[in-house]
Amino acid sequence: MPAPTVSPTPPIPDTLDRHVTENHTCTATLDSGLLKVLATVPDPRDPRGLRYPMAMLLAMAILATAAGMRGFTGYASWARNASPEVLARLGLTKRYRPSDKTFRRVFALLDPADLDRRLGAYFTVAALATAGTPLVAVAVDGKTLRLAKRMGATAAHLVSAFAHHARLVIGQLAIDEKTNEIPTVRTLLKSMRTAVQACGIPVKLLFTIDAMHTQTATARLIRRYLGWHYLLVCKDNQPGYLAKVKNLPWRDTPIVATDSNDTPAHGRRETRTFQILTAPTQIGFPYARQAIRIVRERTVIATTETSREVVYAICSAPFDIAKPHQIAQWLRNHWRIENSVHYVRDVTYNEDFSAVRTGGTPQVMAAIRNTALNLHRLDDATNIAEACRETAFDPMRGLHLLTPENRWSLAA
Repeated sequence: MPAPTVSPTPPIPDTLDRHVTENHTCTATLDSGLLKVLATVPDPRDPRGLRYPMAMLLAMAILATAAGMRGFTGYASWARNASPEVLARLGLTKRYRPSDKTFRRVFALLDPADLDRRLGAYFTVAALATAGTPLVAVAVDGKTLRLAKRMGATAAHLVSAFAHHARLVIGQLAIDEKTNEIPTVRTLLKSMRTAVQACGIPVKLLFTIDAMHTQTATARLIRRYLGWHYLLVCKDNQPGYLAKVKNLPWRDTPIVATDSNDTPAHGRRETRTFQILTAPTQIGFPYARQAIRIVRERTVIATTETSREVVYAICSAPFDIAKPHQIAQWLRNHWRIENSVHYVRDVTYNEDFSAVRTGGTPQVMAAIRNTALNLHRLDDATNIAEACRETAFDPMRGLHLLTPENRWSLAA
């Protein structure tokens, strides 16, 4: 008796097209750009006899993470318990379910940098389409995966780019063990130019970066090569420039903006005052058009103890496109990357205690977590933990999350 013919699982778009229903919420996923992006991720496995396409596994991992799952065991548990209708829309029509070993083995083979580039380009479109302004602020900051680093992972320190207004991660890159964060940030900025140009949206980026990256080479890269702008903090790592900024005539400069939190946070009340001088050529920093002096006063509510801190910054954007209230907002929103991404990944997804360490898997897992956070944010979630619980309880909510372009196109 001849052996039956074995056919590989059809591509996700073809499978989805065969599952059109009258449910509008479900059929919206048939045109999901995110699924199309996942379908372009190169699969390093031998194509003969593949049971689970790469795009299907990535989509399952993203939806499982959006439902609160933290790792490979959670991915497999989500796949076992997901409804047949949801799985069918992801391309799985058979009774087999991928195990945690399948996710672990396949993700270790992926090129994490390539995955981050593809996802970053997709969410860059989302961020720029909803910006509503010709100058979009992007925070850049690094994060260490602590347990993975202690266990010898090579992709344990990551640098991310985060759009202030949309609270979306639009780029990520691992720091090579033979280098450090400074050149990695420059590489990440260069890679973002292609994604922004491909959008076809006439905007420029303004990068807010911490004091470590107040480097002349980084400033020249942003202004001369990329044609964008920077807002950099001056600290003791650049004592010469810091001294020049401090010596500007601040005593004769009026306060142009005041920023205070109406609702106390972390048990304290904070007020910031801003003084700005335009065209400070005497500081000698490349392309600096404005110098900023920020005075922070914090009052601990329980003890009424008050502290005062003075911080200096420089900005390449001229006054006509970077007004005082905008600069104040950019400096305040820079730390959203800590509160909205790094903190959430640690607390909600327990990232710092993840023992995943093989190859580029730590970066792949971080990219999946970033994607789940982005999808929740595009769905207007303000509490990610609560959004994860709602997704876990509602099997169709995940499919709704996979179509954020339906929502941002309306916003645009």
